[in-house]
Amino acid sequence: MPRQRLVDVTRLTARIDEIVVPRLDAVQTALQSPTRNPRGAVVVGRLLGADVLVVLLTGLWSHVAQDPPEWLTLPTRPASLYQWTQGAHVVLGTALLPLVLAKLWVVYPRLFSWPPVTSVANGLERGSVAVLVATSLLQPVTGLLNTYQWYPWPFPFRETHYALAWVMAGAVLVHIGVKLPLIRQHWRDGGES
Repeated sequence: MPRQRLVDVTRLTARIDEIVVPRLDAVQTALQSPTRNPRGAVVVGRLLGADVLVVLLTGLWSHVAQDPPEWLTLPTRPASLYQWTQGAHVVLGTALLPLVLAKLWVVYPRLFSWPPVTSVANGLERGSVAVLVATSLLQPVTGLLNTYQWYPWPFPFRETHYALAWVMAGAVLVHIGVKLPLIRQHWRDGGES
């Protein structure tokens, strides 16, 4: 009986490959573009990384300014410091959305690679990218809704936004760590496409 199930599973996966692979090849061919290359991904990634860093730092400043630890004395001058940091946080946080969409547009064909997971390391990489994309889309949307003081969700905004910022920062670090050889190759001169 177990041998028969193994044969059935093998036939099923072969049949799935017969159906899925030609369709994914067609999608990848249709999505090919000269701008969808590693160099483009690195260029957009640099902008996105700088944006995420500034948004994270201004968000941390906001968090500390609203709930300062007892041992920390915050500067009182310039008086408009908090306004500037919050303004930068909101503007650059909102700018995350088009930057994330641009990055997804550049790497979109890779989402259709088959098989979807080729190894444990590849599975962890794709999982971290899924977390990164989810938080990169959720953070600016919830932040933007917060500027309108509209909360259509059942969780507290500040605490969730703060926690997701750390999840996003961790996912960015994992992504950079995994893609570092590719980033080095295409950082300045473009490497080979």
